[in-house]
Formats: sequence, C-alpha cells, structure tokens
Amino acid sequence: MIFGKEKGAELEMAEQDLHYFMRGNTAQGLVSLADSVFQGLSTIYVLQGFPGGTEAMMGRIAAALEQRGFNLHRIHQPLDHESLEGIIVTNLSFGIVDGDAWSADAEPAGADIRYIDLCSVLDTGKLEASSEEIERLQGQIDIAYEQAYDTFLKTLRIHDEWEKIFIDHLDREAMNTLATEWSEQYLQPVRAGKKSQIVHRFLGAATWRGAIDFVPNLTDRLQTRIYVKGRPGSGKSTLFKSLAASAEQKGIDTEIYHCGFDPNSLDMLIFPELGVAIFDSTAPHEHFPVREGDQILDVYQLAIAEGTDEKFADAVLTFKNRYSTSMKQSIAYLAEAKELRDQLQDIYQEAAAEGSLLPLERTILSGIEARV
Repeated sequence: MIFGKEKGAELEMAEQDLHYFMRGNTAQGLVSLADSVFQGLSTIYVLQGFPGGTEAMMGRIAAALEQRGFNLHRIHQPLDHESLEGIIVTNLSFGIVDGDAWSADAEPAGADIRYIDLCSVLDTGKLEASSEEIERLQGQIDIAYEQAYDTFLKTLRIHDEWEKIFIDHLDREAMNTLATEWSEQYLQPVRAGKKSQIVHRFLGAATWRGAIDFVPNLTDRLQTRIYVKGRPGSGKSTLFKSLAASAEQKGIDTEIYHCGFDPNSLDMLIFPELGVAIFDSTAPHEHFPVREGDQILDVYQLAIAEGTDEKFADAVLTFKNRYSTSMKQSIAYLAEAKELRDQLQDIYQEAAAEGSLLPLERTILSGIEARV
C-alpha cells in the first residue's frame, strides 16, 4: 500500500497555541487525563475557586499571556468549551489549572505545586444566606450529570451493537498489513536510542452544546494529515493503538488523543517530530482535506467485505437512529447541568466584589513573568 509521503528527517515546526480537553463526559463517567497532560512541568498553580470566578480569571490570564507573546496550550472545560480549566505555558514549563479539575493523583513528581485560594474574596455572609439554595442546586447538578453518564453508557451499548455488523465482516489481516506498512513508511525513528515522550489528551468532548472537537487547530501545524474514513467497528481505533505501540517502540514522541465518548478508544495520533497526524475523520468529528499534504484513508474500502453496507442497510439505519436519539438525550442532561451551574454561578458572583480577583491575578502574572 502506498500512502504518498516521502520519508524524511525530523521536521522543524513553529510554536503554535493549541486547544484540547483533558477531561471528558464519557460513558465511563467523568474521565480525567490531567496526570498525563501536566507531566513534566516544573511549576503548577492550582486555582481553588468558585463557579464563574475561576473561569473568568483563567480567561483573562490566557489573554494577558497571549498578548505578551507566550505560546499556550488552552485546556477547555468538557461541559462548556468556551471556558478554560487549564493553561500551559510551554516554553516556561508552567501550568495553571482549575482546582475542580485537579487531584493529588495528577501531581507530577518533583513539580512545585502552588495552591491559590480564590474563595478568600467571597462575602461569607452572602454565601451563608444562600446556603440552602447552593446545596439544592449542587444536588440537582450531580443528578443531571449522573443521568447524562447513565445515558451515555446506554448509548455506547447501542454503538457496540452497530459496530458488530462491521466487526463480523472485517478483514483483520488486511488491517494488520495496513498497520505494518503505514508504520514502515511514516514512523521512521528520529535518532537511535531515543526514548519516546507520550502524552494523552482528548481532541473533543461531549459538551452541553453537543460534540466539540479541536482537530483543525491541533493538526494545522503538521505537514501531513491522514483523514481516516470508515464505519463503526471497521478497525480505526485498533489501527491507532497498533501505530502508537510501534511509535513508542521506535522512540518517536506521540500525542495520543482518546475518544471523548468512549475513552478506551483512540481518535487521533500526532507525531510532532515527524509532522504527521492520523485521525478518525467520521462523525461526530468529521473533516475533509483542504490543503496539500491532506490524504484520505478509507478503511471500509480496504478491509470490510464488499456489499456489507447494502446487505445490512436497514439494521444500520435502525442503530444509527437509536444512537442519535440516545445521544441527544445525554446532551440534554448536560444542558440541564449547565443551566443549573449558571444559576449557581450567579449566587457566587453576588458574593464576589467586582475586581476582587485582580490582585491575585496580577500575582500569578508577575510570577510567570519572573521566570522569563
């Protein structure tokens, strides 16, 4: 099989601001990859804040750092992608994270972890007066999330049934050959004896607005992008797992992007040293080639028995409709959680004086600038 890329040496790539998720609202519940995302950083500020305040402060800090010319990784909230729950300043080995998205298990060995208490600016009297309402809203938010995750799991079971049609008609030998030949052509070691650096992230998430992904941003820096097309169960994730294992064995740095719906599945691999990405380009993160270096790899054509679509058209349509209906219900529960959280946010905003977080914000920015 010929993939259309010349073998080459390590590529030089300009720094670029990246956008992704480190947590996901999935069929396994709320799943975090924070331990991988923040690995290797020397200093991490953990913002122990409150609904609305932490997000606003994170957004202002990101804007200020961008204005100062720093290269950033913006880590988006899985419920509302328009808000951030983390920032990494790549050239300073420095990170900032929302305390709600952090745990001691994620702390990198040897990192300087600094906890910043944003709640110190709150009027405790106003919070006490609203304590019953806060407890009620938090309880309802927890229930909405639980309902969303339960329904995501039911949706995954429908997807498993849908996949089985194509798994039963998959030419595994053809997929194994594809993995071997792709690895031989693209995954050329950068230098002998090098150990690979691996990071795990989510390229997309199930948010209150539906599925959101950052594939265009994450791959824009790369010379070669492979858009993998196929059907559920046609071996895309298995192919990615095989290629990731091969890259690690060869000492090639790899960014591994998990499925925001089923974190056991992989949706994309990026090999930054090689300037190459290969990703699942089917719904809900469907994209198409737009420039030179973009290629389509259709695994249905390569490895699924001819006529499978036609033979099982009615069953596939049934599964597709059931899946869509169930997924919409899951997203509706997330939308309910977002609405309730907005109400909770209003209470906390009433308890925080305007501009009260600015001194803490300036302290953080000064600490970052002192590292330059």
